[in-house]
Amino acid sequence: MKRLLLLAGLLLASACRGTVPERNAPPEQAISAILIGSKTILPSGVTRNGRIVVNFESEGGRQAEIYRLPLTSGENYLYLIEPGTYRVAPTRSFFGFYQPIMRVVIEGRTYSLPFPRDLLRLPAYEIKPGKITSLGTIEAKVLPALPGQKPTTQVRLDDSPQARRDVVQNAIRDMMDPRKSTEVRESALAWSRALQISLMDLLAEEERRPLYKPAK
Repeated sequence: MKRLLLLAGLLLASACRGTVPERNAPPEQAISAILIGSKTILPSGVTRNGRIVVNFESEGGRQAEIYRLPLTSGENYLYLIEPGTYRVAPTRSFFGFYQPIMRVVIEGRTYSLPFPRDLLRLPAYEIKPGKITSLGTIEAKVLPALPGQKPTTQVRLDDSPQARRDVVQNAIRDMMDPRKSTEVRESALAWSRALQISLMDLLAEEERRPLYKPAK
């Protein structure tokens, strides 16, 4: 009995930390998905050996959905999530407390920085049933160290129309890439209609952008 209570407590605590959503799975009734990429950059250039983790959380207090999004550099992620209004958030501890320090692992080395305010200031995302929302690409960049100092790290979300469109186009290419796993290709095929709609919406958004800034 004590073991069961301990196990239940551990499961409850781990749920407070957040769950990793299912990846590259076919759409289900009323389920939604997000697309996000990851990029890590050293002073010597881009590397695919990097890992970033952020949370994606809905509104609703105790009933809120709390997702952990592990992101490996150079990969495209299609994560299934429940519809709702979400924000990018810091990761949580095992007991559900926000962790103010973000950690990025690049080439086996861990870089620590305060969770970026720019990520906290991102607008809320309205995730609609049966649709895919492209968030863009999370980018972690290690800046060259000054003499006698440790290198600093910057993390941002490139959510420009071009970046969000690139993530969708990469997912569409996965359908026809024989080098990708069967799971990835079948998932992209199952989501093909939602991917096409997302791409059309992004192209329309780019066309609506002004070609010049109005005079002040």
